[in-house]
Amino acid sequence: MYSSTLPLLPLLFSTLSSCTLVADREYARASSAVPISKTIVSLSIEFCYIVDYLGDIKGSNKLSKRLLQNIQDITGEPPIIRIGGHTQEVARYCSPCTQTLTNVFVPGNLEAVNITYNKDLFSVLNNNVPSNQKLIFGLNLGQNVESFPQAEVDAAEKYLRNSRILSYELGNEPDFYGTSQRPGQWNVQTYTAQIIDWIKQIQSITKTKHGWQVGALAQLPIYQGNFSIPELNTLGVPQNIKPLASYSSHTYPYSICDPTRAGLVSLVGLMNHSTTVTFFQQWIPSIQAAKNANTLFYMGETGSVSCHGKEGVSNTMGAALWELDYVLNGAVLGMDGIFFHMGTPFFYSMWQPVEYNGTAAKVYPTYNALIVMAITLSNLKSPYVASVPSPSGLPNMAIYALYPSKPAFSSTAPAKLILLNMSYYSLNSTSPRPTEKVNVADILESTNLRVTRFTAAGADAVSGATFGGQSWENDGVVSGKKVYEQAEGGVVEVGNSEGVVVEVI
Repeated sequence: MYSSTLPLLPLLFSTLSSCTLVADREYARASSAVPISKTIVSLSIEFCYIVDYLGDIKGSNKLSKRLLQNIQDITGEPPIIRIGGHTQEVARYCSPCTQTLTNVFVPGNLEAVNITYNKDLFSVLNNNVPSNQKLIFGLNLGQNVESFPQAEVDAAEKYLRNSRILSYELGNEPDFYGTSQRPGQWNVQTYTAQIIDWIKQIQSITKTKHGWQVGALAQLPIYQGNFSIPELNTLGVPQNIKPLASYSSHTYPYSICDPTRAGLVSLVGLMNHSTTVTFFQQWIPSIQAAKNANTLFYMGETGSVSCHGKEGVSNTMGAALWELDYVLNGAVLGMDGIFFHMGTPFFYSMWQPVEYNGTAAKVYPTYNALIVMAITLSNLKSPYVASVPSPSGLPNMAIYALYPSKPAFSSTAPAKLILLNMSYYSLNSTSPRPTEKVNVADILESTNLRVTRFTAAGADAVSGATFGGQSWENDGVVSGKKVYEQAEGGVVEVGNSEGVVVEVI
């Protein structure tokens, strides 16, 4: 199930009884642990919906501001926001325009076909977000007019606070450009030559010192041929684009973009831990190419189901568990950030920021992926993570070990464990929720443990998720009394479609 290239924390699980498994301390190894960023869970917002999410010059979107501020209050910094997607390729800066942002939609398309924005958008990005907010700002490469991204960077450098800009991203999914965007020859060589040329021109005119995110590639690595991040290294991107802030790829494991693929979508399939681990191994060469270039690798736009998500799958408790499994496994592979995509009507969004088609703004269970990771990593100074092989007979039990810093010895005990029971349990089930028991006393070197549970009525629940008995669904404000559980004798119980964080008291 696991490739030898995966950094794992090898543990031996043996059956103590018909219902309890034990992690044997004697076989623990910490040497494979790798760093995990406290902003590993980040966000990508479709350009045409950025004002919905952040508000306008008259005031912020209070729900979004609160949800972002929650994370900054916990960790000291909110999730990085990438502003981009398909609609960055139809966006243009318009100095004389009177509206902060103007979208043109056509029937049947949830993405704008034309966008103009003025300097007020930068006021929104300055003032309507938490104080430590960082942004990756998407630029228009798709329309093939160099003056468009030039004007965008000119305006951003003039009106956006220097501390806000993490990097610029020139183009979205260029490997998927069609003849309407590039009627002539288009391949990795022409793409690379164009972005090097344009970025150097932009830098020469604006004198910007900010970095660049390159790639934003959409094709799965197993199909992409040489239109890939390793090939960008070969073609000289690291030598010619400086600072190279990050490489990025995009992916959605499932899709409803056509009937054939839509028929394959299921929450049970999404939650399968073995499938998640196997699926993301294909990015190992891209991640390594980023490391070779001395830059970061971001999964710069992602979600459960492409073409804006599927109701009852993408906006559920099960999807939240999948996001946690994805993030932790991605960190183990070497990903530096995973940017979950959002748009006002998109079901894979962590929240819907405003009323849409008569449906009130709401927070989905997937927001808890941010909350769980923020709280769990917050008191680890320089966190490291390792993957623990699933116990024999429990292939859908995902387990990850967390350390406060780089482990000094291979026998160093982790500070925390995250256990995710990815087995499906429906809120409509008439049977009791199945529960697995795992003894973690040896690996944590203690039986004095506290457990924080992430749970909901079932994997298919679209509301009611809690972490440690607390909810963030009511306007983004935490409600409920914090609840910790004890692990009797070091034995932790994890119900199907639940997760727990275990730490030594």
